[in-house]
Amino acid sequence: MEQNKESSLGILEKLALITDGIQNIFPDGKGLLIFELKELDFKKVQSNFRKIDENFKKFTIDISGIEVVFILEGYIEEKKKDTTKKEKRNFLQMFINIFRKRSKLSI
Repeated sequence: MEQNKESSLGILEKLALITDGIQNIFPDGKGLLIFELKELDFKKVQSNFRKIDENFKKFTIDISGIEVVFILEGYIEEKKKDTTKKEKRNFLQMFINIFRKRSKLSI
């Protein structure tokens, strides 16, 4: 168990070195690192944080003012499909609303 924690701490320490280097190169800029990881690596990094976050396919941490985003492989494509489906539904609903016959009751 301790070996696992040591390797996990190594990941966070290395990320801290990377973010520190980014701050040194661009001290006035805002930094954002994005990693798309295979499930094994994603879970390894995710295990360093709260257990409640285990079901998420994306999470963000802030290290020294640099945002580091971890995305599970395939998550981006999944989101693109969802967005496209929503856009099609919205367009279809707009089309139906525009061209739907409306009748008024005669009294």
